[in-house]
Amino acid sequence: GIIQEALGTIYNFGTGKLRMVLHENSASADVRRCFVLLSPFTIAVVSVLNACLITSSLGGTDKELRLVAGENKCAGRVEVKVQEEWGTVCTNGWDMEEVAVICRQLGCPTAIKATGWANFSAGTGRIWMDHVACRGNESALWDCKHEGWGKHNCTHQQDAGVTCSDGSNLEIRLINGGNQCSGRIEVKFQGQWGTVCDDNFNIDHASVVCKQLECGSAVSFSSSANFGEGSGPIWFDDLVCSGNESALWNCKHEGWGKHNCDHAEDAGVICLDGADLNLRLVDGVTNCSGRLEVKFQGQWGTVCDDGWDSNDATVACKQLGCPTAITSIGRVNASEGTGHIWLDSVSCHGHESTLWQCRHHEWGKHYCNHNEDAGVTCSDGSDLELRLIGGGSRCAGTVEVEIQKLVGKVCDRSWGLKGADVVCRQLGCGSALKTSYQSYSKVKATNTWLFISNCNGNETSLWDCKNWQWGGLSCDHYEEAKVTCSAHREPRLVGGDIPCSGRVEVKHGDTWGSVCDSDFSLEAASVLCRELQCGTVISILGGAHFGEGNGQIWAEEFQCEGHESHLSLCPVAPRPDGTCTHNRDVGVVCSRYTEVRLVNGKSPCEGRVELKTLGTWGSLCNSHWDMEDAHVFCQQLKCGVALSTPGGAHFGKGSGQVWRHMFHCTGTEQHMGDCPVTLLGAALCSAGQVASVICSGNQSHTLSPCNSSSSDPKSSTISEESAAGCIVSGQLRLVNGGGRCAGRVEIYHEGSWGTVCDDSWDLKDAHVVCRQLGCGEAINATGSAYFGEGTGSIWLDEMNCNGKESRVWQCSSHGWGRHNCRHKEDAGVICSEFMSLRLTSETSRESCSGRLEVFYSGTWGSVGKSKMTTTTVGVVCRQLGCADKGVISPASLDKTTTSYMWVDNVQCPKGPDTLWQCPSSPWKQRLASPSEETWITCANKIRLQEGSTNCSGRVEIWHRGSWGTVCDDSWDLEDAHVVCQQLGCGLALEALKEAAFGQGTGPIWLNEVKCKGNESSLWECPARSWGHSDCGHKEDAAVNCSEIAMSRRSSGATGLSSRVAIGVFGLILLAFLIAFLLWIQKRRQRQRLTVSLRGENSVHQVQYREMNSSLRADDLDLLNSSGDHSEVH
Repeated sequence: GIIQEALGTIYNFGTGKLRMVLHENSASADVRRCFVLLSPFTIAVVSVLNACLITSSLGGTDKELRLVAGENKCAGRVEVKVQEEWGTVCTNGWDMEEVAVICRQLGCPTAIKATGWANFSAGTGRIWMDHVACRGNESALWDCKHEGWGKHNCTHQQDAGVTCSDGSNLEIRLINGGNQCSGRIEVKFQGQWGTVCDDNFNIDHASVVCKQLECGSAVSFSSSANFGEGSGPIWFDDLVCSGNESALWNCKHEGWGKHNCDHAEDAGVICLDGADLNLRLVDGVTNCSGRLEVKFQGQWGTVCDDGWDSNDATVACKQLGCPTAITSIGRVNASEGTGHIWLDSVSCHGHESTLWQCRHHEWGKHYCNHNEDAGVTCSDGSDLELRLIGGGSRCAGTVEVEIQKLVGKVCDRSWGLKGADVVCRQLGCGSALKTSYQSYSKVKATNTWLFISNCNGNETSLWDCKNWQWGGLSCDHYEEAKVTCSAHREPRLVGGDIPCSGRVEVKHGDTWGSVCDSDFSLEAASVLCRELQCGTVISILGGAHFGEGNGQIWAEEFQCEGHESHLSLCPVAPRPDGTCTHNRDVGVVCSRYTEVRLVNGKSPCEGRVELKTLGTWGSLCNSHWDMEDAHVFCQQLKCGVALSTPGGAHFGKGSGQVWRHMFHCTGTEQHMGDCPVTLLGAALCSAGQVASVICSGNQSHTLSPCNSSSSDPKSSTISEESAAGCIVSGQLRLVNGGGRCAGRVEIYHEGSWGTVCDDSWDLKDAHVVCRQLGCGEAINATGSAYFGEGTGSIWLDEMNCNGKESRVWQCSSHGWGRHNCRHKEDAGVICSEFMSLRLTSETSRESCSGRLEVFYSGTWGSVGKSKMTTTTVGVVCRQLGCADKGVISPASLDKTTTSYMWVDNVQCPKGPDTLWQCPSSPWKQRLASPSEETWITCANKIRLQEGSTNCSGRVEIWHRGSWGTVCDDSWDLEDAHVVCQQLGCGLALEALKEAAFGQGTGPIWLNEVKCKGNESSLWECPARSWGHSDCGHKEDAAVNCSEIAMSRRSSGATGLSSRVAIGVFGLILLAFLIAFLLWIQKRRQRQRLTVSLRGENSVHQVQYREMNSSLRADDLDLLNSSGDHSEVH
């Protein structure tokens, strides 16, 4: 279109026509004049277009921009030159984007930008632009959107201004604080000083100011015109600083001069170089403890304990030059402060160099009273003590502390096993068992308390627990913290030749001492074995069986119930000191071997197997080492399951002793000590024949018996994959036969144990069972529930083995669960490796004296007396249930013929509970004379204790490996008479009750005894079941026999007694003859093998019927003539 420099319009509103005249200088040379007649609508459109053409024509290239009335060309009122005429810009919609475009267009700095200039005056002339809206990236102001050139609704009072600066002309200062590093913040901008509003002002803002002024770190900030109200502009409001900015104006803000404040909100700052600050501890026990006080601006005040913790205390201690290894909170015994409370809600990280560098409320602003004044204790640990008092040892009692010579106790608020565990560990007392203790002595009251609020239980000392408070709070006396640690009564077994046996010694604090045999019960022994991870108790042995101790003998009786996990949890009753000597030190035998290890492997879970016996480590012979044993070994060492048992001394031959122990594990036991073990008669081990194992190392691997139907019949070992699931050997067992190699046959199938029917059951079937169990060959296949009737399923019937199968379920049968039997037809077996023990005499029925014989490989044979010791004799007597000791007797004069001997050179160490665990020469059957054989007389199973003679005292009975007492309920002279006669002490003079000779210990074996007076032993009298009693030891029965009185009788009385004795002897002889005839008749009816279960004093007989047996007739005669009371394993 044509742009005209001059345009004239003439409106003829009367005619409704427009006359348009173009001036001479029109851009069109062709048109001189033009008259157009138009309608009214056309007139309106042309008028609008005319205005647009005029506006557009002003937007040509001849435009300029400048800032005027400022201190330099980069600050001032914004003016634009259009058509050679300068005009202003209106501030409507004016913002930082427009400022940015102007600063960049003029080539001015953009570090500091502001809308406006404080001192410029209003402009004159045209107002060229209004409602300017820039994006910020335009190259010129007129590229931004606006209302149009010259279009506006402003006056010159709204002229826009701009400041563009690099900051070099900006200044900051602190006013009215007494020095240049404290006071009200003022900033000089656009040549004018102004203040900063306190909205959202904090220590980060103050840090920027102090750093900018080079006044050190910020100590505090203030609000509400604390340093007086300023004047002039308020340059900043709602500042957002991180603390790292180099200048205050580099923080984010709403814009210079933009605020909603007045000068009553002016912010102030105190920097370190301008502050009068100090820190001290007041009223403490030492210079490094007490109430914390801060000097601020010349006045001392306190710190509130809101949020006060060990991190804050650490900063305070460090600032004071005190030790920081251990810091606590609390005022200890310091009083409350006075005056200002300068700081509240202090929150330190711990690395700050001064307390006031930590976050906190504004100085002097708080919500506290002086009873909340914070305190601190700083220590290097050398002046701190922890102890337990009143509990009878250093490992039990009330928790007492001594901190910088001040004694106090721990309050039990928030006290639990985690904190107690830390105390026990710090004191070297093991772990915490309970947060109480049995009181031994009175504990003094205290007014000083230590509060523990945050122990996680992993700390090495109580002082490492977070935020413990020393003093400043009260606690009631009944709230004092208490603990019993595991080492309060720490036990050990000393003097045994194998692990888990020996003299009982108990550690009180740091002192070891022995225990009197009258103070240690079967229940206490059970707890001791459990605590030492030694399995179950086998026997208690008094009379310093494992040697006499030295030093202290503890004057206290352990009153355990038997279920406790630690001896420290058992109550104890004091006993008068000096009433026991070391010749009565008690000993205990537990069931487990505990000391095993692997050596020479590349990891802790592989290597050569070693055992510790007789105090010596030695390799284990591998003649009977199998995967089942290896599995249990790995389990015990927490090494998962066995992967392999390498042969050929894979991990070296080792040096020294090679132990010949034969373990008989099923593979499912958790501990080697839970497996049956035999050593008696073991074959010698050739050089380099040592056991080894490689374990998986994964503790999560465990084993259980495989389901027999799903097991692999062709594999006798377990692969790595199957090892993690089940093990085959645990599927078969022999029950109720007194040992692992004799009994009722039971099979594990489909998750339960069941029996085998005796239909077609013979030696071939029994051979497979014995071989599968590692019990040698079958010597008898029994039927008709010979070992008692089983329960549950009857899994197999009509067995038909060829004798070569590796698993009994591989034999031909009706199939799983198919039968027409009852449990009275349950099959059993006696294998060649079955062993039994007895003492036999051809002249006496006494089962606890005679020639020592062992049953092995189907025959009885004697035991040689070479190297026989009293220790070995004691093992025999205990195994047979014949008291806890005995003596070697001369050979019987009535026996002069030779007989077969099975084994010689038996040497039991101190500790084993059966002869099977004792080393000897290998099995070898040979003829031996009576002088080569071992003859033993065991001690009586009944004794009198604490009496003035050996024929008076408290009645005690040996049963199940322990001496126990008899309750006095129904106790009378007939009962006492049986005891006296049994002991060879004549007639009873008195039947005494109510612990007349003192209270005994251990079980109360018999109660409600009702003898007729003619019984040969007390346990032949009617009574309650063994061990079933509702009595206490205060009811222990006693007797006074007449032996001494009889020795003083006159000769006449002696003659009378002689005649009585002869009559009695005749009656006994007649009874013996009748018994002998009955015995001959019984022998002809049935052959019998008599066996006594381990630890039983009453005879438990199991009969073995000959069924297709390979026993010779003379062997069976010997079995039947034994009348033994042996024990079977």
